[in-house]
Amino acid sequence: MAGVREHKANEREALADERERKADEREREADRREAALNERQWGIDERERELNERGRELGVVVESLQQRALETVERSRALLALSRQRLNRHETAAERAQAHRERQQAELSRTLAQSKREHAAALPDPTEVIARARALSEQARAAMEAIAANEEEIARLHEELAARSPERREEYRHTAEQARVNARRAREVMRKFTA
Repeated sequence: MAGVREHKANEREALADERERKADEREREADRREAALNERQWGIDERERELNERGRELGVVVESLQQRALETVERSRALLALSRQRLNRHETAAERAQAHRERQQAELSRTLAQSKREHAAALPDPTEVIARARALSEQARAAMEAIAANEEEIARLHEELAARSPERREEYRHTAEQARVNARRAREVMRKFTA
């Protein structure tokens, strides 16, 4: 029964990891599109500067300042929309990192529960117990190490969000600080496993 639950939990984690990988790919694709748009925008601005320079040199009076102003506003709106999209992508990445951390913690809980079940079921040969304890200790240490790294990534993402979103800066910074505290705790637990 416990083995079936473990198998199902592993399948759910694998599916979650696949969704996370696909989301990361979508984010990278969005970043590539944004970079391409920024480069096109830069080219347009460069051409506009060249045309302005030629116009001044030839003494040509620009006939439609209003049209150009409207175009500039439209480009600014497009760039603002891109910034909002980037912020949304960072928020989504932070949520995925949080979900990943929760899955890792669940995996650690399952490992410890399995260890307790096995210990309660029988008193095996001491050498087997020692070997299993070492293996479980290594698994737990690796899980805590991954949790600590994940918490630091959450903190980094929320610091970026705080820098990009002044209206929610305090909220993001609080979350980043909490993630750093969690990372320190995970490392303290990890040190106990290696002591």
